[in-house]
Amino acid sequence: MAEYIKKAIKNLQARQELQKQWHDQKGVLTQYHPGQKVWVLEPVAPRALQDKWSGPHLIVKKKDEVTYLVDLGTARGPLRVLYVNRLKPYYDRADLTLLMATDEGQEEESDPLPDLFSTTEADGLVEGVVLADCLAAEQNNNCVNLLSQFSELF
Repeated sequence: MAEYIKKAIKNLQARQELQKQWHDQKGVLTQYHPGQKVWVLEPVAPRALQDKWSGPHLIVKKKDEVTYLVDLGTARGPLRVLYVNRLKPYYDRADLTLLMATDEGQEEESDPLPDLFSTTEADGLVEGVVLADCLAAEQNNNCVNLLSQFSELF
């Protein structure tokens, strides 16, 4: 009997390792920063096959690599520590801008893109650019650096 138990344990460990490899193969660790708005997955769904996302809620603090302190502002408690798989980023519709430009299959440009800046406003500076509030200070600085570096494209 002990031999069968050892064999079963060995098979379980091998299967767990395979499942971990399968999960880690496509898993992506999402990073959030304090002040960012997120959706929170509620544990009780209103219908059997539907997830219930509430929000937007604010990230208060990053506890460790996979847990965050989130301000829920509910009667159960304003602050809760939540695992990263219960969070997804919130994007305000006013902050979203979609720009699609492709030049595949076009040999000539039929209509040139309009110049959005007059010569007095665009001196190669990016001071007038308004970035989203949800960006961290480091991300904001990176965007400004990229815009100034490639100002002739924008």
